[in-house]
Amino acid sequence: MSKWHKQFLFGIWGLLLIPLIAPILGKWLVESVLSDPNAAATTVFEDLVALDRQRWFKFAVVFWTGIVLGVSLEWLNRKSDEKRASELRSLGSKFRSLSDSLKNRTASSGWPDNVPDLKPAIMSAFVSARKFHLWVPDEHVYQLPDASFLCEYFRCVGKLLEDGQFDKASKEARSWQPFLDNVTLS
Repeated sequence: MSKWHKQFLFGIWGLLLIPLIAPILGKWLVESVLSDPNAAATTVFEDLVALDRQRWFKFAVVFWTGIVLGVSLEWLNRKSDEKRASELRSLGSKFRSLSDSLKNRTASSGWPDNVPDLKPAIMSAFVSARKFHLWVPDEHVYQLPDASFLCEYFRCVGKLLEDGQFDKASKEARSWQPFLDNVTLS
């Protein structure tokens, strides 16, 4: 929905709310602003109060309130989805970066002792992934003979996350679980 349409809807709804607050506003104006009762102001506020008592008016207020609530909820849902997508893409980038870092370290021996500085970043990535209900390897990954499993996991899942293919990334992440289970059992 365009910005103009939203402003139009909220404008109509705002106008419909005026008769609802007219009695309170009229009383305040008479007591605070106007020193003596003004016939024109009194007539306007009486007409607004009379409008509030009409059945069609009550229906219109409820109808427009529903529309405004629906539009607002749809907008909030879209914003939430956009934020989630952005966070998942960022996580994908982090996964790919970790994959590259691990690949550079794999050339030298000594896994997992050669990556103590990467372990906090790896754990942080795992925590973030769990927040989005992605499967992540457990501590057994550090008992593997090399980092190739973790490297490929980060590369494959990270690529899908960066590309915005979140369902495929979730399936891909789960597909790595049997490999880790089989390796650790042997």
